Amino acid sequence: MGEVLGSAPRRSGALPHGVATELACFTAAASIRTSLRRTVTGAGDARADLHEAYRRWARVRSAGRTSTDPTAWLDEVQLFTHTAEEARDTVRGLAGGAGTPADPVTTADGWHAVVRALPLAVQLDRDPVAALGAAVDSAALTHGPRTFAPTALAVLLAGASLRCGDPVQAVAAAITDAILSGVDFAAVAVVDDAVRAARATPASPLVLRAGAPHGTAAAVLWGATYCALSHPTRQGTAAALALAVTAPDARGVSALTGALVGAAHGETALPQQVLTRVDLAYVVDRLARDLARENRLNPDGSWGAAADPLWRARYGIG
Repeated sequence: MGEVLGSAPRRSGALPHGVATELACFTAAASIRTSLRRTVTGAGDARADLHEAYRRWARVRSAGRTSTDPTAWLDEVQLFTHTAEEARDTVRGLAGGAGTPADPVTTADGWHAVVRALPLAVQLDRDPVAALGAAVDSAALTHGPRTFAPTALAVLLAGASLRCGDPVQAVAAAITDAILSGVDFAAVAVVDDAVRAARATPASPLVLRAGAPHGTAAAVLWGATYCALSHPTRQGTAAALALAVTAPDARGVSALTGALVGAAHGETALPQQVLTRVDLAYVVDRLARDLARENRLNPDGSWGAAADPLWRARYGIG
């Protein structure tokens, strides 16, 4: 929803989703597929599933129609063929092959790499090492090294927000988790600087513009942290999003801010007059519920719903 707000939504009618939201949907589906593969076969390759998911996304967009050979329900969502926005860095990266952290295919440093990886935060409680590894792999598939640590830290922030329900506590927990996990300290310093700015001069569009002057992964991470901490309460959610819209790259900062405050306070805290009009809301809601279900511990010690053949078929796992 944050990405929609950052695009200056019209006052009435359905609101078109953004391309980063599309990519996040495919990340969520890839994460579920990897989990199912590991349960059903004992092996799963998150990087390969993410790469194939982004390639399917690109094929649908280039063809202007849904897949003729769908592997999961997401491949048949017609709305994915109607987004006018572009994701040049992602498309260019996919054309160059599958990048890795050791061998990236581009030097792109845009915020799409960060936002599209956020669904992986749901996996943190189950397997934090795998979740962080998948986050970095997600960025490295199409983007350059300057996105790797901000993406990992953004996923940690989203996971801590889900767990703590309080942006202030979440940021502190994410910084600790990042240090313990070996996330590049430059990204930790970005978040720490935003924390200091929010304490010293909260809710200032001037401070936000200075701290997040463009749409790089690091700048958007700074901006979203600043906005979330400037208005950390549930009642301040709308104000945090309104502040995010004043950033130079409003879509990026708004997308990440919306994800963080939404994770902390729940979807009911978000502006309902916008949330209920987003055209992709049903798809996002269904994926979010499925992702949560797949990362839930069952009473018998197993995870997810892999025992259900209909669930496996839903995500193209035989």
